[in-house]
Amino acid sequence: MAIFSKLLLLSLTVAGSLASPVEIKRDGVDILERNSDYNVIEPDFELGAHSVVKRTDPNYSQNYIASGANVQFSPNGNSFSVKFNTQSDFVVGRGWKTGDNTPIHFSGSASFTSGVGLLSVYGWSTSPLVEYYIIEDSKNPPQQGTIKGTFTSDNGTYTVWEHQQVNQPSIQGTSTFNQYLSIRSDGRSNGTVTLQNHFDEWAKYGMKLGSLNYQTISVESWGGAGSVSQTVTKS
Repeated sequence: MAIFSKLLLLSLTVAGSLASPVEIKRDGVDILERNSDYNVIEPDFELGAHSVVKRTDPNYSQNYIASGANVQFSPNGNSFSVKFNTQSDFVVGRGWKTGDNTPIHFSGSASFTSGVGLLSVYGWSTSPLVEYYIIEDSKNPPQQGTIKGTFTSDNGTYTVWEHQQVNQPSIQGTSTFNQYLSIRSDGRSNGTVTLQNHFDEWAKYGMKLGSLNYQTISVESWGGAGSVSQTVTKS
């Protein structure tokens, strides 16, 4: 799991469809600073009557709440809810300890009333080490790094960003790694995310993923208020 640092997001104006790499910092700290932690609560596979059956129900809870954060997180099976009014970091949600390219279905509500709020597909890959976001609904989403282009998927338009993290925490300890982001222009709290569309689009720009690690529908903020309730499934 990884978190954005609790810094105010600076606005970035982009001319045209391609921008030069931009590092947004405050007090010398990268605003996309990350930490990592995760808790596997169930295996990815279970024995069926005649064969090993791939589980499609969420089997992983992401539950990072920084000290002092005012966050109420309630996971329950393939659903979760969260209410927050905080100036501290948190990332919470439900998903799978091992991700794949199967479409993810999410349904419920999301209300971000102030500050920063993100409702995203979030995950990591290894070899190469990559942290990725498909931001489905947001208030003041991150906009930094390099814009690679735009594309349409699932009846919406996404802007693709790539950003490098240098010597930052990751699922493999302190490392240098790239972040891939697809940010949807018309936010939604219900729908299907066709993951392969994003993976294919990223690959067009040389943004390739390796072996997928955990993959979630998560809510994140590093200073803001709101409430979200979601039910999460895979096809």
